[in-house]
Amino acid sequence: MSENLVSELMNGHATDFVYSTLSLSDRRLHGVFFSGPSWAKKILSGQKMGKWRRFIDPSVGVGDLLIEVCSSLPLKSSVHKTIEDWSGRLVAIDLRKSFLDITWLRLQALAAHRHKTEKGQTVDLEFRELPEGFIVGDVLTIKLDLRKHDCVVMNPPYQRIVAPAHSFVGKGKRSAAAIHLEHIILQAPPGVGLFALVPDVLRSGSSYERFRKELKSIADVSSFESFGAFGIQADIDVAILAAVTRQPTNEKKSARKETSYLKKVGDFFDVSVGPVVPHRTPVTGQSYGYLTAKNAVVGKEISSPVEFANYACRLERGPLVIVRRTSSPSDKKRARSTLVTCSNELLVENHLLILKPKDKKISTCRALLRVLEDQGSDVWLNEFIRCRHLTVGSLKQLPWING
Repeated sequence: MSENLVSELMNGHATDFVYSTLSLSDRRLHGVFFSGPSWAKKILSGQKMGKWRRFIDPSVGVGDLLIEVCSSLPLKSSVHKTIEDWSGRLVAIDLRKSFLDITWLRLQALAAHRHKTEKGQTVDLEFRELPEGFIVGDVLTIKLDLRKHDCVVMNPPYQRIVAPAHSFVGKGKRSAAAIHLEHIILQAPPGVGLFALVPDVLRSGSSYERFRKELKSIADVSSFESFGAFGIQADIDVAILAAVTRQPTNEKKSARKETSYLKKVGDFFDVSVGPVVPHRTPVTGQSYGYLTAKNAVVGKEISSPVEFANYACRLERGPLVIVRRTSSPSDKKRARSTLVTCSNELLVENHLLILKPKDKKISTCRALLRVLEDQGSDVWLNEFIRCRHLTVGSLKQLPWING
């Protein structure tokens, strides 16, 4: 193995080659977005890899995570013995054999590089065949032989796929990352480490609330933190999960104490999504005032509608507050709101969240506007949900501060 090849493999050229070969649309379709060296370092930062016996990457790609793992594993007396040791401690799974070949080549290059820089040993390596633990296939159809002291490192695919029947991830199309995590933790015995880069919606989205509850019932989650945008190749915010599996527990018995002394928006308001989906909601003959993200001006008060429509669905009456669902952590204000005082029946577009005061008072709505305007609410929402939209659950959980 030449010096130039070792250098290229160590400096991420494998990723560049794959990205230049596969189109962006194809990579999005199949979820082919590699973590890369910088994300691999973030995922495993501060973790003591020496305490784990085996390392499993169920969607290995070109091996960035296993490269990071092996960067800190102890070396043997020779490069050949180090490679033999790693071949018995690593499990890699991918749909493409070419990716496994690239990963294994990079790992051998890493072994040669480390022996040269740390031990002063120079060896001209020949490419070895894939180890037994390097498997071509779909991890969702593979029964992993996970054992205590195994460590799973993963950057699973992010596209939406149909969840299996009876999945705690939910019904219909769900994040492939959540389905992959579920598949792994359900077959993991106690004592298996799990470090994963996943879409932030798994950490904060209300539709994945059950997923988080089930995760915490079977694993000790040491951290599940948002880390912002993945990158220009995949326009999605991500979070890093660090956990260790354990015996399942009764959630009611083991639940952590929440800050119950704090009132939440959900204590004062019923929160829902506007029911009108344009071009899909059926129509009727009667016309009603129609609130949309375009005609409901942020910061204004609506006492009478300026637009009308004849959709056949649930109607609302003021007083209420509407908040735009589209909302990014990069926005100056997360919860952009409008007060609706109109007492006539209204239609509301599904791009808006509806907050109806339980006491039916305008004064309570005005108090909510002060809560939503408070800078502390922006900070809380940015921590709670990094997705580019707000959810019913996020607004219900928002602390009632300075109301």
